[in-house]
Amino acid sequence: MSCGGGLERVGFATDLLSYQPGGRVGLSLVNTSATTLGINLCLSQVVTADGKTTGPSDGESCVLEPQPLEPGARVEVRKTLPASLIPGTWRYETTIRLVNGAGEKVLTPAFTVTGS
Repeated sequence: MSCGGGLERVGFATDLLSYQPGGRVGLSLVNTSATTLGINLCLSQVVTADGKTTGPSDGESCVLEPQPLEPGARVEVRKTLPASLIPGTWRYETTIRLVNGAGEKVLTPAFTVTGS
């Protein structure tokens, strides 16, 4: 359900495996750790499948402060893929905040964007 640095702390996933450019993606993150984490899915970004190169921004405005997410709790948000996103394999990346204030990047499993 999740990939990336916080694998043992969270489950991070998209609602589907395939989307169109400009499509709506449901992101879901569950805190599987024993401690409260700071989460802000609004700041999630599209990245390439290898998680190294940031994709285009979706242009949504966000509050920058992470919200507390208790152990076992889930948060969901809908994001719009950029209409200019080229077909291929992508992921969403977000940062979770740990109790000590450190940030840890996590990635969804890969999904595909097909031509319109």
